[in-house]
Amino acid sequence: MDATVGARILHEELALPLCTLRDGALRANSRALPAFLHALGARCGAAVELSPHGKTSMIKELWRRQLDDGCWAITTANAQQARVAREAGVGRVLMANQLVGRAEIDWVLGELRADEAFAFSCFVDSVDGVQRLAARMRAAASARPLDVLVETGYSGGRCGARTLNDAMRVARAVAASPRLRLVGVACYEGLLQTRPPEVRDEEAAGVLRLCVEVARACDADGLLDDADPVLLSAGGSAFYDLAVRVLATARLRRPARIVIRSGCYLTHDVGFYGPLFDALVARDPLAREAGLRFTPALEVWASVLSAPEPRLFVLGAGRRDVGAAAGPPALVRHARCGEDLDGSALRGARVVRVNDQHAAVEVPGPADVRVGDLVALGPSHPCTTFDKWRRVHLVDDDVTVLDVLETHF
Repeated sequence: MDATVGARILHEELALPLCTLRDGALRANSRALPAFLHALGARCGAAVELSPHGKTSMIKELWRRQLDDGCWAITTANAQQARVAREAGVGRVLMANQLVGRAEIDWVLGELRADEAFAFSCFVDSVDGVQRLAARMRAAASARPLDVLVETGYSGGRCGARTLNDAMRVARAVAASPRLRLVGVACYEGLLQTRPPEVRDEEAAGVLRLCVEVARACDADGLLDDADPVLLSAGGSAFYDLAVRVLATARLRRPARIVIRSGCYLTHDVGFYGPLFDALVARDPLAREAGLRFTPALEVWASVLSAPEPRLFVLGAGRRDVGAAAGPPALVRHARCGEDLDGSALRGARVVRVNDQHAAVEVPGPADVRVGDLVALGPSHPCTTFDKWRRVHLVDDDVTVLDVLETHF
């Protein structure tokens, strides 16, 4: 057992800054999204599964918790993350990216050869990419086929074939290779979450509709492998309701499984995904009926180091400790001498500047914040906070350490 288990953070029994995860919030969040997606799938007449993105936390224990709570697979962004998943005992990995490097391809083929039960799939979006995979499989004399999904995209987006014709050329190249299996079609609509609210939903729906169009064309041309249900996959933590509703309209001749690749639901946040989740609830009637909600679980605790001006205090945590790429962190909790205060002293306060090891906080008027107080920062985006820490402390509601989790970036 780690020596810090049982330490009381509010009593300053551990050095700060410190990254924590609230166990109760994690447990509730981990169960909430799979349950909602299954219910939404039932309403839409579709089989829906969650394959959460592992890159958000890169913590093996959290992946196991997600799988135990009903997730279908773990999603990774590259082969290095897939290696970590295999070390964690994950039996099904969806690599939501192109697999092109020789060493990476060879590692995947080696895993498939070594373990017949291991399920792996990745994306392809070009004929060149298909040919690279096929060539390495020939060189390795691979007996097991490699499962791939044609990825569709949009102008200005990331990877993905931009048109139906481009996607179909890729699909036909896959079908022509005896060593590759076309198991589905995928897209990533998540980047559109930064678009203006008045166009955001429709643009995301357009990306999803192209995915459906390609799946129907592949189905009509007999290009999809018939061993398993067809996979229709979308990602992001902002539009999973839209993804299910649009992908469910595919109505292929063969059974399909919708796979959602949300990653940030587990920890949620108070900055970036908080407003996007509010928009989702406003948009989706089932989310409102079910009372779907998520609780921010990730916090970075820091001490008040200085109060150099009447309406300014400085925390001992900065950009080395908490992600600020999506906006400054929020001030979510306040403690003194072991007591979790009501937060009234932080009302209206905001982080106005983040340096390497400091965060400057401006208050609107006189506030009872003292040097030595503890303040918890709520990151604006979880992904860019986890990767700053090698150890994350799992805590209970009293901020007592229950476990210490390692990240694997």
